[in-house]
Amino acid sequence: MASGDTPDDRILRPVVRRSWERAAAAGVDPTVGRAPQLLDQEAVELRFARHPLAAAVPVLRSLLADVGDHDHLAAIFDADGSLLWMEGRPGLMAQAGEAGIVVGTGWLEEHVGTNGVGTALAERHPVQIFSAEHFAAATHALTCTAAPVHDPLSGELLGVIDVTGGVAGAHPHTLALVSFAARSVELELLRRIQREARAVMSRPAAHLQVLGRDRGVLRIGGRQLELSRRHTELLLMLVLRPEGLSAEQLALEVYGEGGRPGTVRTEMHRLRVQLGGIMGERPYRLLHTVECDANVIEAQIRGGAIGAAIGQYGGPAVPQTQVPRLMELRDRIDDALRAAVLAAGDSDLLERWLRTPSGRDDYEASRALIAKLDRADPRRAAERSRVRRLAPLRDRSSA
Repeated sequence: MASGDTPDDRILRPVVRRSWERAAAAGVDPTVGRAPQLLDQEAVELRFARHPLAAAVPVLRSLLADVGDHDHLAAIFDADGSLLWMEGRPGLMAQAGEAGIVVGTGWLEEHVGTNGVGTALAERHPVQIFSAEHFAAATHALTCTAAPVHDPLSGELLGVIDVTGGVAGAHPHTLALVSFAARSVELELLRRIQREARAVMSRPAAHLQVLGRDRGVLRIGGRQLELSRRHTELLLMLVLRPEGLSAEQLALEVYGEGGRPGTVRTEMHRLRVQLGGIMGERPYRLLHTVECDANVIEAQIRGGAIGAAIGQYGGPAVPQTQVPRLMELRDRIDDALRAAVLAAGDSDLLERWLRTPSGRDDYEASRALIAKLDRADPRRAAERSRVRRLAPLRDRSSA
């Protein structure tokens, strides 16, 4: 079939017809059919070492025994369609290598057309692709059976497990076995999450300081960790979003439209190592309460404890951040604290606000303090000097 042809509805199953149409629309050449190499060996090993589907290896080895490991290969792919792990008899592995089925290759439909893995990812359910149902002629000698695996809590797609063999060994019952294996992997992941949650319950409280700091400080279990600014931003995002965020969501939030989920995964792996297991993944989320000074001060302001809030305030939250959601947090705290101080009209609160990094150039607060001080108070002279310094700046900004 040429890449622009329309499949015959009388021949193709609906799931295959839809896939062929997607492949043709993507411009896949059925005469080429070799999967592109997306990751080198080092990148594959790093990604698989921290990937939740590493838990699928024992299940797949058992599955190979059920379907006949002389005739089949088992493989694990991430949600991007990249082949991360593969196992089978040496002879089969060699044949797979000759056909371009090697770790690090990409198997989305947009790469090679209809195949078990790419079509399972596109359709979001288990599929079995027989022989010439593959879009590319190079894989017509194979039958691929694949099933997606999801995070048992969030429902996020983690990747696909796959069993591939020759046409002679194809059997419809393999689809049921692979589907059952996928559910078994999800159950094992749930057990791991539950064990991790029970362990976390006994851990000491954690406290994150970000006010007046670009490099946050995390105190946990008698340790004090100074984080990089990027790790501070990532951890603070999870404090603000306790339900958790995927790598794709974090990439968009922290790095913008050009953010890459792979970059986030690398940074989060390093951060998780530092934090000692208080962070889960898929989605990334805090498994233990992390008290943050930014949240504390907002609660104090809402509760009217303005003196306590100024005592807590060490400056803007992550002052140099360019992450929109964190900039919003920073501005919200500063604006709320300033408004509360001005509304209270207390000379002590005004003076303390004017000593903070955000308040030292506050023209209105300085004027309000002058109005509160006795004429003989020596602090009036200092505040008049501040007002004279700020007045030209204020006039220019309002012009």
